[in-house]
Amino acid sequence: MTTFLRKYKKKKEIIYMKKMKQKQFHEAEYYEKLESNLVRCRLCPRNCVIKVNDLGDCKARQNIDGKLYSLGYSRFTSVHADPIEKKPLYHYKPGTRTMSFGSAGCNLHCDFCQNWSISQVAATNGSLHHVSSQEAISYTVKHRCESIAFTYNEPLINFEWIKETSKLAHERNLGTVLVSNGLINEKPLKELIPLIDAANIDIKSFEMDFYKEICHFPGLERIKKNVKLMVEGGMHVELTMLIIPGFNDNADSISEFVLWVKNELSDRIPVHFSRFYPHFKMQHVPPTPPETIYKAREIALEKGLKYVFVGNLPAEEYNHTLCPNCNAVLVSRYFYSISIDALEKDGTCAKCKAKTDIIV
Repeated sequence: MTTFLRKYKKKKEIIYMKKMKQKQFHEAEYYEKLESNLVRCRLCPRNCVIKVNDLGDCKARQNIDGKLYSLGYSRFTSVHADPIEKKPLYHYKPGTRTMSFGSAGCNLHCDFCQNWSISQVAATNGSLHHVSSQEAISYTVKHRCESIAFTYNEPLINFEWIKETSKLAHERNLGTVLVSNGLINEKPLKELIPLIDAANIDIKSFEMDFYKEICHFPGLERIKKNVKLMVEGGMHVELTMLIIPGFNDNADSISEFVLWVKNELSDRIPVHFSRFYPHFKMQHVPPTPPETIYKAREIALEKGLKYVFVGNLPAEEYNHTLCPNCNAVLVSRYFYSISIDALEKDGTCAKCKAKTDIIV
């Protein structure tokens, strides 16, 4: 083949790929066009300025000919029916299942990420499976799940699909669940809040240096503001902190986190302290001693939080939900075996009739 023909064939392939991408991928919301075909993404606080053909930091949004496209829209690495407790959500529809969807990419790059094989890869991967919003709802109904969950990688970078799918879910009387790092700009978040029923937000640490050095973006303050917006907007919110020995297990920092939850949010926000196991770039760090997790729980209870749980530990005695009024066991949990016999259908305690903050 002559050099001319090679160049001609290559040019045709580029044109074809551009057409395919524009057909396959969904134009992003929350971006602005700049000079020289640059775009600035306005979805999250990174506010990436992206050149033509380049990806944003999340690896899920691409500049194609001066327009920003969401590569994760209707494209997924993982689809699975999970117990709602796996999210973890302990006070939202306990004992039910949620249809979980995960794509690729993330706007944080945590050295300890347990889902790094999908969160730290680009959504340009050709092996992602196509699932439309309507198909996702159909899967949820077919598998007898009461909600649909946006999870596994960072779902907020797939903003457009979440918004579309959540609207359809509510039309079918299905719940919507977000499992997220909480890193998003205020305006798009406010658009999502009425569409999401429950969220578990990972608070990686309560120290900015941890976010800078271990998660590679200083997003803590924005995340704190976002969590407050979610709570004030009526979303059911639970928080998870993975405790890593020598990195974010400082008792004073944990106390500061707990007091923020109590004073800025509510003493009834469920908090999960989870045990770290070596992952990704932290293979050299040992697992968290169980005593550290129990101590974090003890601090939270002493500071006045009503619902504190532990994760990644065989400690079911610490994972039951007790009535904040009479101390009766409302929800008993043994791994994913759940009993809600002491809970009324309106979420009140069957023994003393007190309000319990659990959405049944």
